[in-house]
Amino acid sequence: MARGWGRSEEELQADKEQEREARGAPRSRLTEAERKNLKEKRAVELALARIREQLPKVRSPQRRRALEAAREDLEKRLAQL
Repeated sequence: MARGWGRSEEELQADKEQEREARGAPRSRLTEAERKNLKEKRAVELALARIREQLPKVRSPQRRRALEAAREDLEKRLAQL
C-alpha cells in the first residue's frame, strides 16, 4: 500500500493498546479471593471434562467406579464454588 493511504502505524498501535486495556480491565477488578476461586473452578471443570472423556473408554470395573466417584466429588466441589 502506498504511503499516505490507510491508517498510520501509530493509529494501529494505539488501537491495539486500547483493545489490550479493554480486555485486561475486568481481570484487574477481581479481588485476590475471586481470582483464586475462578482459578480453582477452572481446574475442577478441566478435571471433570477429562473424567467425562475417559469414562466411555474404560473397560475395567474398578477404574470405572474410581472415575465415577471422582466425578461425583468434583461435581459437588463445583456446586460449592
